Amino acid sequence: MPSVPINVLTNLRLPPADGFLLRTFGDYLPGGPDPSWRAEKERRDLADILPLIPAAEKPDILVITSPEYLPIPTDLSSFPGTKILLITDWNVCLRFLPDLCPLFDFCYTDWPGYRLLRKAGIANVHHQPLFGHDPEAFRFQGKQRNLDVSFCGNLNAGLHSERNRLLARLVRWGRERPLHLGQAFNEAYFDILNRSRLVFNYSIRGEANMRLYEAMACGAVPLVESSNQEVGILFQEGLHFFRYEPDRLEENLDALLADPARIEAVSLAARAAVARNTKSEQIRALLSHVGRESAISAFRGPGSAGSATAPAADAASLKALVKLRVLGSGYTMPEALSELRAREQGLPGLYAETLPACLLTLMESHPGEAMVSANNVLEAMLREGGRPEPVRALLRMGLFSLHGRWPEVLEESQACLKALERVESDASGQGGYASAGTMDRSGFLTLYAHFYAPVDLGKGVTSDLNRAYRQDIAEGSPRGYLGLMRAHCLAAQAVALLALDRPREALERAERIPAGRFASLEPNGLITDACRRLGDIPRMREVLRAWFREKPLDTEVWNRMVAGLGEGEGEKAELIAFLEQILGLSRFFLNRDQAEKVRELLESRRV
Repeated sequence: MPSVPINVLTNLRLPPADGFLLRTFGDYLPGGPDPSWRAEKERRDLADILPLIPAAEKPDILVITSPEYLPIPTDLSSFPGTKILLITDWNVCLRFLPDLCPLFDFCYTDWPGYRLLRKAGIANVHHQPLFGHDPEAFRFQGKQRNLDVSFCGNLNAGLHSERNRLLARLVRWGRERPLHLGQAFNEAYFDILNRSRLVFNYSIRGEANMRLYEAMACGAVPLVESSNQEVGILFQEGLHFFRYEPDRLEENLDALLADPARIEAVSLAARAAVARNTKSEQIRALLSHVGRESAISAFRGPGSAGSATAPAADAASLKALVKLRVLGSGYTMPEALSELRAREQGLPGLYAETLPACLLTLMESHPGEAMVSANNVLEAMLREGGRPEPVRALLRMGLFSLHGRWPEVLEESQACLKALERVESDASGQGGYASAGTMDRSGFLTLYAHFYAPVDLGKGVTSDLNRAYRQDIAEGSPRGYLGLMRAHCLAAQAVALLALDRPREALERAERIPAGRFASLEPNGLITDACRRLGDIPRMREVLRAWFREKPLDTEVWNRMVAGLGEGEGEKAELIAFLEQILGLSRFFLNRDQAEKVRELLESRRV
C-alpha cells in the first residue's frame, strides 16, 4: 500500500518530488488559486496563509527559497513543523545569513557556500546542489553539432568581469569558427545547446550552475573553469566535462576541438550521468535528507550530534529577516518605509539601521522615485544616529556630495578614514576578530549590520559588501570591510578635488583605489579625468588602454576610449585599430544599430 505523501508548503513553485506533495503560498489565496500569482509580490505572513489550508493539506514542512530575492513571512517562528531555507545566490545576501539561518531547522546551499557558512559558525547549513535541469525542456534533439563553442548568459560587467574578459578572447580566437556568444532564451537557447560541441562556462561562486546541467542534458560538453569547487564533486573531469585554465583557454580549446571523438564520448557519458540531476530529483534528495536527519535527531535525543539547530527568534535574526524582506524585489519606496516603520515597534532601531540599505536598493531599481525623497531620507538617517562612527561619517559624506558641498566632503571622508584606523587598531588588539575558527559576532560584523552606502556612491555596493564580507569570513579579519570603506572615501575625495579644480591631488587619491576590485567604484574614470585636466594626454591614453583590457565588453569604457583617443597627436591609427576591435566584438555583443554606429564612426576616421 503506497505511503501518504508528506505535505510541503513553499514560497516559490518548485518541481514535483516523489513522496512529497508541494504547494505554494499562491495555492492558498482568500479568493482561491490565482494563475497570475507572483512569488516576489507575496507579502502575507503565515498567520494569513495557514488558516486557508484544508486539514488534509496541513503542511509538515515549510520551504523558503531564494531569500535574497523573495520576501519571507515575518512570523516564520510560528510554523509548527520543520523549516527549511534554500540559499541559491548566497553571494547576494551573505552578510544576512549568520543571523537568518538560526531561524530554520535546515539550510541548504552549494558547496562553496556550505564551506564558507560553516566557517562562519552556522551549524545547520548543509551541502546540496540546488540547480538541475528540466528534462522536458532540456533534452537531446539529435541535431547537427555545427557550433564549436557557445555561451548564453549575463554580460554584467560588475558581476562577471573575468568571464567577460575570457569571452572577448573567445571572439578573437574564433574569428573563423562557428560560435554563439551572447544571450538566448527558450527555444532559441535549447537549439543552441543542441547544436554546440562545447559550452563555455565560468561560474560566479565556484558552483555547479544551471548552465552546466542544461548543457549536459542537451549533449553539449561543458567547459568548466579550473578553480570551480563543486562540479568535480558531482561529476568526473574528462568523463563528463572538461576543465580549462583561463590563461590557456585558446590552447585548451584547440586541443579539444582537434579530437572530435573524445568530445563525442564525453557527450554520451555526460547525458547519462546528468539524467539523475533533474530539478525534481534535487528537491526530492534534499527533502529526504531532512527526513533522515530528523529521524536521527529524534532517536538520539535533544542536543545530540547531528541534530538540527533549534530555531532562534532573537532580535538580530528577526532584523535580518525583515531587512531581506524589504530589500527583496517588488517594493516601492513608500511600501518599504511603511513596513520598516511598522516593524520598528517590535524591533527597536530597525528603521534607522535599515533605511540606508533600503534607499540604496530602491535607487537602483526606482531612481526617479528615490531621488525625490533622497534628501529627506538621508537627513533622517543622520538625525536618528545609532551607527558606528565610520558609517555616520560615510552618510554625512554622501549627504554633502548630494548638495555639492565639496569642502565638507573632504572633511567627512578624512574623518571616516580616521575612524577606520581605529577599527583596524581594535582588530589587531587582544583577541582580534577571530575566535575558535569562527567570526566573533560582536566584532566587525556589527559594522556590516549598519554599513549601507549613501546614494551618491552608485550601483554595485551590495555586490561589494558581500564580497568584502566573504573575504572577512574566510580570513577571520576585517580587511575586506576596511578596504571597501577606504576605497569609497578615496573616491569621494577624488570627486571633490576634481570639483574644486585640484586635479593633481585628485589623481593621487584615485591612484590609491585598487583597479578592477570593486563593482561600485571605477578609479580609471577618475584617473582619466584628472589626467585630462592636467594635460597629460599620453598617461590618459595609457590608462584607457589598460581599462579596455580589464573591461573589454563594457560600453562605458568603449565610449571613454573613443573620446580619449580623439585627443593628442598621432591617435588616429590607434583609434581606428580600437574601432576595428569593437566591430569584431559586435558580431556577438552589439545589436544592429549599435554596430552600425561603430561602423560609421570607423569609416569617418579612415577618411
